[in-house]
Amino acid sequence: MFDVLSNALSFITRISFIILISGLIFSSDVVYGQKKGFFHVDSLFPSNVSDTLNVKQFRFEDWVYSEDGRYLLNALDGTHNYSPLYDQSQVRNDLGNIGSANHVMLYEWNRPFGFHLRTSRNAFWKGLNRRNILLSDKMFSNVQYSNGVNRENYLVANFTRGFGELLDLGFSFTRINSTGFYEAQQNTITDISIFGTFHSKDERYRAAVIVDYSNLKAEENGGLENDSVFENNLTTGRNFIAVNLPQSTNHWKGFDVGLEHRFFLMKQDSSSHMKGLRPAVSHSFSAERHSMVYRNVPDTVSKYYENIFSDTSATYDSTNLLGVTNTLRFELVKPDSVKDRIINRLAVGAEHAYHRVSYDSSYVDHIHNVSVVANVNGKLFGKLDWQANGNFMVFGFNIWDLKVDGQFDYAVGRSRFTAFLDYSLYRPDYISSTYVSNHFVWKNDWLQTQHLTTGLVYKQEKLRFRGTFSYHLIDNLVMYGVDRLPYQSSSVNQLMVLRMEEHFRLRWFHLIVDGAVQWKMTGDDIRIPVALGRGMFYYQNDLFKKKLRLQVGVEASYSTSYFANAYNPALSEFHIQNDRQVGNYPYLDVFLNLRVKKLRAFVKFTHINAGWLGYNYYMVPNYPANDFAWKFGVVGVLD
Repeated sequence: MFDVLSNALSFITRISFIILISGLIFSSDVVYGQKKGFFHVDSLFPSNVSDTLNVKQFRFEDWVYSEDGRYLLNALDGTHNYSPLYDQSQVRNDLGNIGSANHVMLYEWNRPFGFHLRTSRNAFWKGLNRRNILLSDKMFSNVQYSNGVNRENYLVANFTRGFGELLDLGFSFTRINSTGFYEAQQNTITDISIFGTFHSKDERYRAAVIVDYSNLKAEENGGLENDSVFENNLTTGRNFIAVNLPQSTNHWKGFDVGLEHRFFLMKQDSSSHMKGLRPAVSHSFSAERHSMVYRNVPDTVSKYYENIFSDTSATYDSTNLLGVTNTLRFELVKPDSVKDRIINRLAVGAEHAYHRVSYDSSYVDHIHNVSVVANVNGKLFGKLDWQANGNFMVFGFNIWDLKVDGQFDYAVGRSRFTAFLDYSLYRPDYISSTYVSNHFVWKNDWLQTQHLTTGLVYKQEKLRFRGTFSYHLIDNLVMYGVDRLPYQSSSVNQLMVLRMEEHFRLRWFHLIVDGAVQWKMTGDDIRIPVALGRGMFYYQNDLFKKKLRLQVGVEASYSTSYFANAYNPALSEFHIQNDRQVGNYPYLDVFLNLRVKKLRAFVKFTHINAGWLGYNYYMVPNYPANDFAWKFGVVGVLD
């Protein structure tokens, strides 16, 4: 496998140089803030209204370890782009009016370490490692409500406040619902998190706890039964077009409980300027209980699914997962009174994870895993930040799994360089190894998958530029084939991704470009477009003595044509197909954003060019993108 790697490394060096030069080509002179990899644009003008809210967002796993959070922004941009897949999909995701299956066109795959039942729908089914909490010195709350075509509703409510100086409590609530454009396309997503943090007066003890509940109901219509009805625009309404699965649904629900806490064995003594590392003990606990049920009526799907294994009258594929994980670490941490050094934190520990997987009442498996973990970070030469992490499975179902990663960050002036390397050796998702259902049954024994990722990120604040280059080498990749069954590739898949983001400004007019080019050097198991991107052109100004901020503009997205993977509702997975290309179609949206103090409002018209170039706008085979639609919304903040 690594014979090919040596040839690729020299090419990586050349591409990294191109990224640097490309950043220097663009020119401007205003500082930007960043939001999710796309640009926050509101702070480009002085204003009487603060661009920063009095609340910080932390990853749940990071707060205990004193990782710094980021202030939420009183920003207009992003208010109307609330799809969980907006940043990942790069173009759009329309499996349902708001989407619920992961249709990602920009390749950024990085598998977390440990046991995984499945990784589908991960944008809507967040684990504790992707949960955020909000903390504020004062009380903070905000509410966003949006409404659109076909009863599309989006509601978000956040609340957090401190009780004295030591205790903070809060919650987050999200609900998204839409009936969709076509028959049996309704999606309803509910997500609730309740969290709290506590720290002692001397900061020797810190703890964070979270409880979350997720509920996803998705009607799975299987796409159009006859694409020509849509392409020739033969019906008066989209709900009259026949679909493959009129009575098919997925219902996923479950909850997670998490606890992170750390205790320093020695007091912090700033007066003596401790030169040694402070010893500490940290413990992580998590528990999860999830259920996933797929339903349909076999009589109506005989042409869609080739097999019916157990019940010809009704399909009820039930998957249940119970998991409990404990991690214990011993740490050495730099005191706050000491300057950064080569090693600021060193942690070693062990983790035990138990999972119980069951399919209906016919199959139950008990899984134990024991792994060792290590983390280290620091600063070299007073300027170069570095970190490294390692996980190795020593016992259990995932034995010999390995994940090591490292990162270097160097800042000079208003430029920042980041180099990263990640290597994973892992057992593929459990569901691809063993699965029992009414339409699919298999038992596979896979080799471990190897995935090497390396790359470089260059950011320039003055130029408002960001360039990212990444190289992926994947061996023994498990995918779903044209027969919808999992297989292990015998090819080495190599990909290179070059992504560039730039914000141009000419007084009140702004142009944001976010584009990527993706090369497949070897292998054909990963299907992605060669080029894709999104652009936004808008007018922004502050009116009425800078009390009202106005944005009005157009947003466009595009990808080249490619053989996109087809979607299988019974598995919530995408599989390879070689019959139909999608893409090579531009999408145009127009929007109006307003902000007065802590009140924001928007109106947006999406896909205004629907039908101008014919009816051939598909996201994946048999699933057309949404037609012309509108939505509006309002965001209120109290802090």
